[in-house]
Amino acid sequence: MKYIVKKIEFVSFCIEMYAKHFVVSGSVVANRFDEAGVLDYLLDNYEVLHTQGWQFILPLINNYIDKQK
Repeated sequence: MKYIVKKIEFVSFCIEMYAKHFVVSGSVVANRFDEAGVLDYLLDNYEVLHTQGWQFILPLINNYIDKQK
């Protein structure tokens, strides 16, 4: 159970940092992430990504979203 909580906290962190950086609401980011499959990507790659800072993760997320279009 604790592992699942850590993954959820990580996804929440990514949503918050993305929203803050692009000055949009968390709900807008959550919807955008859901539509582009980012939530699954973050959860599936948690082991590697959670050790990185937001400066690395945000461009990675943007590249992932761009490739999904």
